[in-house]
Amino acid sequence: MSQAPRNELDNPFFARFYRRNRQTADRRGERDHRRRLLEGLHGRVVEVGAGDGGNFALYPASVEEVIAAEPERHLRADAQRAASLS
Repeated sequence: MSQAPRNELDNPFFARFYRRNRQTADRRGERDHRRRLLEGLHGRVVEVGAGDGGNFALYPASVEEVIAAEPERHLRADAQRAASLS
């Protein structure tokens, strides 16, 4: 089994838990809550701990650029896919 580089987290259990938890929360209205929290943003935004990129599609048009960091490699791959769709 190969190890992740020292600067990268590799926790597939956490990634699965995170995805499932966010999807459940979104079904309960969390997505609308996150959209309201993001609606006043503009310009360049730094998102630390981007998870699976679930916020990317929710940023208002006034956000010109999002710089996102996610240390967990499985969630980062999800976030990269989400960024390419946004």
